[in-house]
Amino acid sequence: MRSWLVLTLLLLGACAPLPSVQETSADRLVFPGGWVEGRWVHGEVSFPLPAPPLDVDAVEDRIEVLFPYVWQSYRDGELTERHDLPAPARALRARPQPLVLLEDGVFTPEGGRRGYPARDAVRTRDGVYWIDDEGLWFERERLADGRFERVLAAGDEVVALARDHALRWPGERTLELPAEWFAADAAGDLYLLSPDGVHRLDLEGYELGFYPGAFEDLAASSDAGVWLLDEGGGVRHLDLRLEESW
Repeated sequence: MRSWLVLTLLLLGACAPLPSVQETSADRLVFPGGWVEGRWVHGEVSFPLPAPPLDVDAVEDRIEVLFPYVWQSYRDGELTERHDLPAPARALRARPQPLVLLEDGVFTPEGGRRGYPARDAVRTRDGVYWIDDEGLWFERERLADGRFERVLAAGDEVVALARDHALRWPGERTLELPAEWFAADAAGDLYLLSPDGVHRLDLEGYELGFYPGAFEDLAASSDAGVWLLDEGGGVRHLDLRLEESW
């Protein structure tokens, strides 16, 4: 009698509807060294995350992963560090020093939350550089006026990117940028993504290379090269000269 009851329960379970697959499982993000698809990280080591992340970045052998209220660090697929965030997160900047952009400020492991109204920010050994509608700031000091969209660390300098030009600090030197750029990273030189492809510029503004194509995002670092997400969700890897690696 008990065996019939077990068989009946198994048959009923087989008829139960399966849980739906979340659409976010197909989302992809690129970082220097690989990409994330859904909750899986793909690179030298592939491993699962607790959930699809908001953002991901990498520096050397460490992968930084951002969730709405949590920031985690991984080495060789193993969780090595975790930070609970005091407010909802927006983006992660791992290089040169790690920093999280919050909805109402920035967060660093050592300093906690700081109420800078930053559109973007980068953290160097000196401290936090950030941009807003008024200009480029270092901590609480405004360095230069202007409306900037992105800020990057390039060697010993910081580069604040506006729509048609960039400001190098220190020195307040300017350089022209490709028209309609919408994503950027630094790996010695500047790498900018525009609707027609990837541009490589040196810090004097001279274009050193171009890779044509329609891409959605890029990530670049000196040790990992350039990683691109194309419009179909595929991933492409280039070296720093913008030549295909595979």
